[in-house]
Amino acid sequence: MFKDREGEEKWKELNIILGRSRRTLLRKYWKIEGMPLADLCPLAEQIIMDDPYLSEQTTMDSGPSSFGGKLREDAFFVKNRFERQFNTLYEIVWMLLYRSISIVTNTGPYVVQIPNFEIRKVDGIRTVHNLGWCELTRNGEVTRRGAILLLWLAEVGELCSDGHRYLHYFIDQHPGLFDQRWQEDLS
Repeated sequence: MFKDREGEEKWKELNIILGRSRRTLLRKYWKIEGMPLADLCPLAEQIIMDDPYLSEQTTMDSGPSSFGGKLREDAFFVKNRFERQFNTLYEIVWMLLYRSISIVTNTGPYVVQIPNFEIRKVDGIRTVHNLGWCELTRNGEVTRRGAILLLWLAEVGELCSDGHRYLHYFIDQHPGLFDQRWQEDLS
């Protein structure tokens, strides 16, 4: 992204900004940490209980296997996109859970896909936990997830002041006004 000596300093600053942005987003997900799945997303809980295979699982994570490791614009049935066919109950569970998390945390259908989550079953109760983060940078470049996080934080007024200097690098990755797309998804 940045090639010269001055670029190295910019890259260091951008990595600090991304780290702050990650922490800002993490604070939004604290409210769902350890929440019973039945409270957060009763339909996902019911699907798991009704399926002989899924009901036996003590942990289920939303890593790359459920969303393919990339942001999916159709994961939440955004109205102006083709609604793809889902092949597994596992993926449907995660689609429903991510949608519930995005509503509870008010992070919308794109930003909610940045972290990974896990469902743990302990003493018969399934709870939801933040499992970790997908890469915000890779090979000296900001990933689409990193770009969307910065753009969203700017839009909701929570990006640190230094971060605004870098937004022009990522504007072409903006999926449209987050508020507008979020409203389309909810309708």
